[in-house]
Amino acid sequence: MCGIGGKVSFGDRPSADLGDRMAEQMTHRGPDADGVYANGPAMLAHRRLSILDLSAAGRQPMANADGTVHIVFNGEIYNYRELRDGLGDYSFRSETDTEVLLHLYEEHGLDCLSMLRGMFAFGIWDEREERLVLARDRLGQKPLFYHDGDDGFTFSSTISALLADDDVPRRPDLPAIRAYLTYQYVPSPATGFDEIRQLEPGEYAVVDDDGMRIDTYWSLSYRDQFTAGPGELADKLRKKLTEATRLRMRSDVPLGVFLSGGVDSTIVTGLMDEVAETDIETYSIGFGEYDELDYARAVAREYDTDHTEYTVTPDAMAVLPELVRQYEMPFGDPSAIPTYYVSQVASDDITVAVTGDAGDENFAGYDRYTYDWLTQRAGAVPEPVREAGRTVLDAVPHESADRAIGLLTNADGDAVERYAPYICHMQGEDADEVWTGPEPADELAALRRAYENADGPTHLDRILHTDVQTYLPDDLLVKADRASMAHSLELRSPFLDHELVEFAARIPAKYKWRRGEKKWLLKRAFEDYIPEAVQGRSKQGFAVPVNAWFRGALREYAREKFDALGSRDPFDRRGLDAKLDRHTRGEADLGYHIWDLVLLEQWYETFIDR
Repeated sequence: MCGIGGKVSFGDRPSADLGDRMAEQMTHRGPDADGVYANGPAMLAHRRLSILDLSAAGRQPMANADGTVHIVFNGEIYNYRELRDGLGDYSFRSETDTEVLLHLYEEHGLDCLSMLRGMFAFGIWDEREERLVLARDRLGQKPLFYHDGDDGFTFSSTISALLADDDVPRRPDLPAIRAYLTYQYVPSPATGFDEIRQLEPGEYAVVDDDGMRIDTYWSLSYRDQFTAGPGELADKLRKKLTEATRLRMRSDVPLGVFLSGGVDSTIVTGLMDEVAETDIETYSIGFGEYDELDYARAVAREYDTDHTEYTVTPDAMAVLPELVRQYEMPFGDPSAIPTYYVSQVASDDITVAVTGDAGDENFAGYDRYTYDWLTQRAGAVPEPVREAGRTVLDAVPHESADRAIGLLTNADGDAVERYAPYICHMQGEDADEVWTGPEPADELAALRRAYENADGPTHLDRILHTDVQTYLPDDLLVKADRASMAHSLELRSPFLDHELVEFAARIPAKYKWRRGEKKWLLKRAFEDYIPEAVQGRSKQGFAVPVNAWFRGALREYAREKFDALGSRDPFDRRGLDAKLDRHTRGEADLGYHIWDLVLLEQWYETFIDR
């Protein structure tokens, strides 16, 4: 895993000094080595975290034999050995996947993208064609930001490295900020910064003297559904996930597993135990009110792993500024805190950690898919009946009654509007209370675009596609990449293997969510891998106690941040105070709203006010 950057300018030539400044901003992504190439209109910068071929032969920027093609690469190509065997008469100087990719580009040009199986973001300066080629992996595991300005085209793994270029402005993108209030993240390709964008998953770009052109080389389809029965599909799924796990165990450095005690990480642990020649190292974390350590211990005992667990009591005020600095874009998912901590403790022992990320999106593992199903059914109930039901339930002081009221209320609207409350934070009046700027034409535009572009035959297929296109790359994978790379730790997930994702998309929805049971086919395929204690448990997730924090230790901290945010255009100071007051008095649970807004002010202070 590494950090990449560079600049192409056909006017004023970019300097090696800029490359040094960019590389310095990415030290955490690559503490082992750095390098800069600058010649003519192109400059490339690199920071290296050594995973394959730890020798100096693996350093970047890396050039081909005659020095006409240079590459900076971030990620892992898991099938690089197979691809190397299929290449022509090349003399390899290293054992890296980077050199394989370099020669693949020489041999096949942009067609090489379809051959890659892995996670990546890279830049290739082709001196022969006088063009820069950029690409990002299919699911968006590795970041790639850019600024296309009058003074040249700058790109990087991090926004901080882009801002090392004086030609890149530090201005907030207000429509993106408004979208952040809705989603708790900034939907791509926006970043929250004006004039800084990101290449989207499955895209490549070509930059030359005529400008920048972006195209898509991969998209996910749910259309061609399998007709085989569940038994046959379970057997094929088992083979697919086993292969994806085996490929992700290729490493020249210590490797372990993030073990939550859930179904996905349990399966990964079991598969790795079959392949590994030594004991598997597993890492689990207990976090205040969130604690799944008992489940993780059960799995560790089952597979006799070298298990390490930590219980942390986070100091939110201390870690929050560091989280904002690492995440760079406005980012409000509170589970970034435990992900940051587990990455920190694991990095003391290992350099690569395997996870179960994306199992839920592939196989319908979230509770919200059940709630959405119930909401769709509630939509068939006449409105007067639903209104009467809300009135009766409103008098019942119980959490289950509140959930039922939500189902009846969310039943209004179209399919996207019904689903949105289960994944969005501030919608409509909740956001308008603190926002006085221009209103979006459709605050659910990112979700709606993904849903409408989905080609699956059922509503669940289209919802899963929506999550794979939005929530997965813009929230979960951002969280995983930034938290791990803050500690120079690489994360890999077999569930993000694009061949497995394509296979999962073709499994009929009735075998994913079946009679209320989530991940039905996945659990059937790996029933013998999952201890009984884990089999029937519901998904818990990282329950960060933000509601309690903002009624207690963080109340005054939030007040201070709201004082500052309320002085910024277009935020409403009275609306901010009213939201905090209602929460602290216990009239409503608005902790997640407050968390998003506090982090947003910290983002302004960290990146915009400098």
